[in-house]
Amino acid sequence: MFGLFKKKKKAEAGMKLLGFPGDLSTVKCLVMAAEKQIKLETELLDTQAGEHDQAEYRGLSPFGKHPYLEEGDAVAIGAEASLAYMDTRGKGFLNPKKAQNFGHQNYWWQVSETIGAPVESLLNAAAFGSTADADAVALVETGLNAFDAALTGKNLIVGDYSYADVHWTAVAHFLVLAGKQDMIESRPNIKAWYDKIKQRPSYASLPSLEDIKQKQLNAA
Repeated sequence: MFGLFKKKKKAEAGMKLLGFPGDLSTVKCLVMAAEKQIKLETELLDTQAGEHDQAEYRGLSPFGKHPYLEEGDAVAIGAEASLAYMDTRGKGFLNPKKAQNFGHQNYWWQVSETIGAPVESLLNAAAFGSTADADAVALVETGLNAFDAALTGKNLIVGDYSYADVHWTAVAHFLVLAGKQDMIESRPNIKAWYDKIKQRPSYASLPSLEDIKQKQLNAA
């Protein structure tokens, strides 16, 4: 069913990602791969159809966590593990060298994750006609207000491009696809940050709303 289930010789094994274009964690991995100049093959895990709960995928990820990254015998499951793995395999490193910036980076990517579910709820409503969580907008607004304040006087979240920018790129992109661009445009610091992010080559790797509707996961 899924190509990642097949064994390949180490010499022939490239890096593959099994995920879904409407999943924030998957999109974060696409951003990281592009930033790290990693050629990433992709295969669809249709979470909309519940494939992450099926026995075949549970054989790879016992708790159904996704996305699933594989390179030869190496496996990373979920966004945090997959991003860390790609950071060690690609060009350069995204973690800040200063301890203060490192902690700041980790705090802000964790904040992005607290609004991840409501952001996906808004996107699913736009892509698949599902009902968004009634509290989704309020929760996202709270997170964005804090993020906008934190960006005061900054081009990027911790000075240099970091994991935090990867996480927030996915959040901002999904809000735009969900028709909530006003949430970005109405906050000047986020808008300035997002305008810079859109200029990075990695932004071109992100799925469109049509990709999500068609359940098409493109290679990075």
